[in-house]
Amino acid sequence: MPIFDKLKSIFIVADESAGQGVQQSGDKSNDGTDQNPKKASSPQVSQIPLGQSSERFLEILAQVLEKNNQAGFDYLEYKKAVQSVAKLQNMDESNQFKTAYAAAQAMNVQPLQLIDSAKKYLSILELEEKNFNQSAAQFLQTQISQKENEQKALDQSMKQKSEQIELLKKNWLNLKKGLTAFSQSCKMPKQK
Repeated sequence: MPIFDKLKSIFIVADESAGQGVQQSGDKSNDGTDQNPKKASSPQVSQIPLGQSSERFLEILAQVLEKNNQAGFDYLEYKKAVQSVAKLQNMDESNQFKTAYAAAQAMNVQPLQLIDSAKKYLSILELEEKNFNQSAAQFLQTQISQKENEQKALDQSMKQKSEQIELLKKNWLNLKKGLTAFSQSCKMPKQK
């Protein structure tokens, strides 16, 4: 799921050579249980076209995270600090994390606080994913129900039209018989 992978990158560093202290906190918040539900539901989200839609979802989810931002220095501020350090200096990723972590320690932020806040944000994202999947399932179910109702209406209309056609055929045959009988009765007086 590209959307959730991008958001997950806020919390978890994929680079194996990343900083040890901070990467471990990311690893602890990603104990494997977070990845499995997202991978299991990836076929549903993979149908979303890439591009503007996924960027829109990222913006919405980023707004959700900002809305639920905890007071003080937490994991979001830590990740922003890492990104700022990356922009300012040309250092490897490990040192970027170490520098941001040193700044966090200067503000008396403990590793457990970062881990707890990262877990909180992951749970918020999981809740948003669950809500999105429920909304998507409801939308799809509504669409399916509407299509089924349309199909039933079309089937009923076709049945009615078929019955009308049969009735018109019977009427036509009766009129043809009547016309034939009338034509014969008209010919009879001429023969007499």
